[in-house]
Amino acid sequence: MIYNKSGHPVEVKKISIRIWSLRDEIEAALERRMKECEAAGVPLFVEDIKKFYNLNMAAPLTDSSNVIPLRGQPSSDDLNSLMASLKEDEKVPEAEETQSTEEVLAGLASGETAPKAFNEAEEIIAEQNLQGIDTKKPNPILERPYQRQAPDLEKISYGFTFLSDIHMDSFLSFTQGKFLQGQSVVVEFLIPQNFMMTADVTYCHYYALRSRIISSTKPDYRVQCKFNYALKGERENLRNFLKSIEPTIIEKKKTKKEAEDESLGL
Repeated sequence: MIYNKSGHPVEVKKISIRIWSLRDEIEAALERRMKECEAAGVPLFVEDIKKFYNLNMAAPLTDSSNVIPLRGQPSSDDLNSLMASLKEDEKVPEAEETQSTEEVLAGLASGETAPKAFNEAEEIIAEQNLQGIDTKKPNPILERPYQRQAPDLEKISYGFTFLSDIHMDSFLSFTQGKFLQGQSVVVEFLIPQNFMMTADVTYCHYYALRSRIISSTKPDYRVQCKFNYALKGERENLRNFLKSIEPTIIEKKKTKKEAEDESLGL
């Protein structure tokens, strides 16, 4: 295989990955913070979480700009496209598939996108504000840099990708779970120095019934994502990774005859 149109062959390695919804990650972060503050008996503080994920600091968590829906409000054509895409899933019985599809599309059409954790956190903060408790500054117990974590295991999709499928703008992968076009996701590359990237799903196709690929992760879907570099340091992390796997080109020392032939244009 040739990597990035290089004239030098490189080893094509399979890289294990984990993918999950960006909204699931933020929701899990809020749930952990609520439990942590409740156990410590301190006011709920989420400003660092909002700042890390570039959420609207002035708007409530439940505001449409903060709940990470599909990019933009879907039109009727978008809904029809999503319906057709979802019906490609040949594993799900027709009745169950129709119900699931209707629920997804109804949620998109109505704009009901705020998950439970967002609402709970907003209610706690509203009550604290009503009581005059300052929620803009962290309690000394929470004065530490925010460390992002993956959501619960049931919301993580495992899969793999190849070096030849990873580029600075996008990547292709095989995954267990299905994702919707336009969905904001996080992909974690499970290498010795693992790193996470945020991306938008541009393509997700169910292929397993026609595939002969054997894998312990049972990847049923082929997913293409476009990196959006939503978080600080992501571009640098990806660039460093791609540079680290470029082939080392050893310049061959020319013989005296080869040097003479080259000088004569032969």
